[in-house]
Amino acid sequence: MSLEEKLRLIKNAAAKSAREQVLDRELAYLARRAQRRKQLPADRAPRGIEEYVEGRTEQNDFGEFFVARQALPFGRPYGSLRIGDIAGASLEALNIFLRPARNGTGSLSLPAPADLPEPSRLAFLDTETTGLAGGTGTVAFLIGVATVEAGRFVVRQFFLRDYPEEKAVLAALAEVLGRAEGLVTFNGKTFDVPLLETRYTLARMKLPFPRLVHLDMLHPARQMWKLRLESCALADLERQVLDIRREGDVAGSEIPRIYFDYLRSGDARSLAQVFYHNALDVLSLAALAVVLARLIQGEERLASAAHSSLDLYSLSRIFRRAGNSEKSFAAREQALASGLPASVETRALWDQATDHKRRRRHAQAVEIWTEIIRREPARAGRPPSSPALSDGRAPLAIHAYEELAIHFEHRVRDPRQALAFTEEALECLRRSPHPSSLLHRFNRRRQRLERKTGL
Repeated sequence: MSLEEKLRLIKNAAAKSAREQVLDRELAYLARRAQRRKQLPADRAPRGIEEYVEGRTEQNDFGEFFVARQALPFGRPYGSLRIGDIAGASLEALNIFLRPARNGTGSLSLPAPADLPEPSRLAFLDTETTGLAGGTGTVAFLIGVATVEAGRFVVRQFFLRDYPEEKAVLAALAEVLGRAEGLVTFNGKTFDVPLLETRYTLARMKLPFPRLVHLDMLHPARQMWKLRLESCALADLERQVLDIRREGDVAGSEIPRIYFDYLRSGDARSLAQVFYHNALDVLSLAALAVVLARLIQGEERLASAAHSSLDLYSLSRIFRRAGNSEKSFAAREQALASGLPASVETRALWDQATDHKRRRRHAQAVEIWTEIIRREPARAGRPPSSPALSDGRAPLAIHAYEELAIHFEHRVRDPRQALAFTEEALECLRRSPHPSSLLHRFNRRRQRLERKTGL
């Protein structure tokens, strides 16, 4: 090799980024190992994925890959739903999660985002990866994507039998997503999609995601159920919301290890559980979207009586963020009438008083602010018993004092009564640690009211 050729090779190697060089070495090693496995005698060769998972090898311009395909009939039950409920559902109600929060304050100058298309033009996606933290070195070795096709709910699972098949799998996924107009995931905006975008970029392939309307169901699920569920992980939502109990499943934290064991040994017997886990994740993701859409539309029966009030209050908060004050007020009123836990009721009362004030129902607002002061421990100078009762700075009772002082000063024109509420608030603030800015604000109000009353 001439000196010029050596210099050219060195220059080309230096031009590659560090992560590309690592990937090249990794792929070369794995390709050599895969070739050695193929050369083993038949009686010593490990049993591949085809022995344990129903599927087939397919091929595209980038090579071969394995895909498992299930076409589920609409009549098949899934928890409290049927598969047909997913395919035929109206998910229009979920568009409120695609819009910026408005909190009932009027229209925004921002352009409205695109709406979620009907289910027949959606893709439901979930990945299983070589690591749970993400990063450049993490690979999605199993990609489950479900679509509605010709009267069936079709779940495809693209699998990397070895790393050199990644480009073929990414191309196959892009083909499916190319027929869709929307994407639904669970924590996909934070994990699945960024990870896949990295893999497409490293493979120098066009990204299939930018044109898709993307709904990440993790955030709507938290808004709807976090008040009554300890966890909003998909597995917990399955049990508590969809009434699904998995049998023979594998823990998500074990999945990377199972895949690495397969890569080392070539034996795919444990991967059948991973395919099962991934398929249920995709189905549950779709079912969860249907249930939430029905709840928002008022078509789904709420949980048991013990939980219905919490779900109603969660709905009221969802409507409030979307700017629908009428539905928000009605759902909150139902929740309060049904009986909320004390840790939530004060927050709900505050929201109700705010709506009364906005509607100019001042007498009702005053009544609720007074009730909040009676309920909260701020009068004794203690912090609230639950973070749900606070805005992170002071108990709601302090803010109720402020609202009452404003009301009596400016609306009732009774500065003496306004001063009395201000003094009570200051007494509470002095007894417990609160931001100095809050104390300064009430001191200024007191000074102004003292001038008005001649004190």
